[in-house]
Amino acid sequence: MGGEILFVGRSLYIIGILFVVVSIVVMIMTFFADNVNPLIPLFALINGLMAMGIGDIVIDLNHRKRLEKN
Repeated sequence: MGGEILFVGRSLYIIGILFVVVSIVVMIMTFFADNVNPLIPLFALINGLMAMGIGDIVIDLNHRKRLEKN
């Protein structure tokens, strides 16, 4: 059961990194464009940071559970 939880944590972390990178690129692109709302990339950045944080917490809890088991 620990393997599935670790997979979920790692995938959340990777998806969070992708969201952060893409939203930063889009925010930089909207900085140079006219009449573009930067609110959507900002929400994507926040969403990516939350996904990274939750993924990190899940990985950390799984690691602690493994250490307690040994």
